[in-house]
Amino acid sequence: MTYLKIAVAAAAAAVLGFTATTHAQQEKSTQQSNSAKQGKSAQVAKQDRQALERLAQSDMAEIAAGKLAAERASSPEVKKFGQHMVEEHSKMLEEGKKIAESKGVKPPANTDKKHQAALKKLQGLEGEAFDKQFMAQMVKDHEDALKLAEKAAKDAKDPEVKAHAEKGAPHIKEHLAQARKLNDSLGASAGSSGTRSRSSK
Repeated sequence: MTYLKIAVAAAAAAVLGFTATTHAQQEKSTQQSNSAKQGKSAQVAKQDRQALERLAQSDMAEIAAGKLAAERASSPEVKKFGQHMVEEHSKMLEEGKKIAESKGVKPPANTDKKHQAALKKLQGLEGEAFDKQFMAQMVKDHEDALKLAEKAAKDAKDPEVKAHAEKGAPHIKEHLAQARKLNDSLGASAGSSGTRSRSSK
């Protein structure tokens, strides 16, 4: 009977020892994984992290504004352009996120305050006033985005960040040309006497 108790106790100790060892190995593996991510993030130059973040914020802004235009614009051409922006910038955003995550860089959750304010302004407009403001904003946004992409393509230290910017720049440049053409076709810029807000109805 005593021998049986000793055997059971030994078996239990072995199980506990195995469990403790397994838990320790899992913790070590998790720590190594986190350390690897932190190490990757530390290896990415500050300017490259900022480029990834700002390009992602720009993409998110175009997607949000594009969705609004696809729903609200009065001009079929503006609606079509808005939907095109959603499709194009969704692809660019996804590619940028994959690169950021592979570098241990956390992608931004939201756009910056400037783009949030611009979207809020659009949400208060409708009809022709909305179309003009949206297209004027698209010109401005893509001018800024092109500068960001071209700077990253030139100055980025990380080859993948550089390649991402080099790939995106021609698309942004094309979007800018389209936005300028459509904006010009709408006539007077937003903010004219024809502007009407939703709240003024």
